[in-house]
Amino acid sequence: MISSNTIYSPITFESYTIRLLEFDDDTITQAVNLLCANCPNESARYDDERLRGEIECLNTRPFYKLFFGAYDSDNSLVAVGGVKAADWASDTHILYTMAVDKAHRGKGLGTKLEWIRIQWVREHFNHGRFLVSTKHKKRFERWDFHVISEINGRHLMMLTF
Repeated sequence: MISSNTIYSPITFESYTIRLLEFDDDTITQAVNLLCANCPNESARYDDERLRGEIECLNTRPFYKLFFGAYDSDNSLVAVGGVKAADWASDTHILYTMAVDKAHRGKGLGTKLEWIRIQWVREHFNHGRFLVSTKHKKRFERWDFHVISEINGRHLMMLTF
């Protein structure tokens, strides 16, 4: 079991604090609303109910699912991003379900959330691979992800560590 106090210490980034998402009903509702409002192209795949289920925490090795949230100075959730272990492939970690509120884009929050999730996995696992499905290939190439396939403008990318 991954202990909650060894999972991640909050960090301050500019005027934001990034920490593990709290799993109370209000925070989960805020995260679902943030994802729905900022990822409208994914609404066919991720409705409110499915997002709620995805955000629920699972922290039993080797299967875990964590969400990190970025909070502004008013303690409002303004960005969220998840990472989880693939239950169908050994030593495989998936970056998924990330959104940054439109009013807070262009400030590096998305980049910081990507980095934090990658670093968390590298700190807790000796080796493995990351997968991400994205339209934004260049965004993940900066972390040394490589395209392994592309269908309809979406790239499946992998990073081995």
